[in-house]
Amino acid sequence: MMRLIAVALFLVSLAPAAVAAQEWESVGDIDGVKVWKKEVEGSSLMAFRGVVTANVEIGQIMAVFSDPARRKDWVAKYADDKNLEVGPGFQEYWIHFNTPFPVSDRDYVLRSDGVSDTEKRIFTCNIKSVNRKDAPKNDCCVRANLHGTYYRFEALPGPTPRTRLTVEVHTDPKGMLPNWLVNMIQKKWPSETLNSLVRESKKEKKSHPDFADWHS
Repeated sequence: MMRLIAVALFLVSLAPAAVAAQEWESVGDIDGVKVWKKEVEGSSLMAFRGVVTANVEIGQIMAVFSDPARRKDWVAKYADDKNLEVGPGFQEYWIHFNTPFPVSDRDYVLRSDGVSDTEKRIFTCNIKSVNRKDAPKNDCCVRANLHGTYYRFEALPGPTPRTRLTVEVHTDPKGMLPNWLVNMIQKKWPSETLNSLVRESKKEKKSHPDFADWHS
């Protein structure tokens, strides 16, 4: 049972997924992040949302979030990744995660699409699984499915730069884990993700040039 829980804790640290329109139900405050859950039609796995406001510039967050080389700094259980295609406002990439023995590692092939609303000073990004023939194929990995993840970063006005961060996730790690256990542990994913991103962003010395003046 302890091994099963350890594996579940790893899997819910992987990248997230898309959410259908149901009512959000509060889970509570987890490590300073407000968390909600909701059912998704056609799925036995819950979707989760996390929201936190941090004393950090949105330009620092975007410097970390938009840089593929920084994934290793804030993505839990990171093992490896490979950029497959990068274009204006989007990235497609493969990412590999370590799992505890004897469970096979997980990997994803993902596409992220970002949009900046300069008037409202909000950046949003949607990430989901895609199929690509040029994605690496590893015998060690189970190909997991990210139905869709939604990130939202909002620059807040005031004398001290602050940013409101939101993430919504609905993902299927595949494999033999029971859904109830994945749902139970996955509620921690929003807080782990947002807190790690905030921590690394506060270390960042430079602001992304596209967002440097969003607090002024």
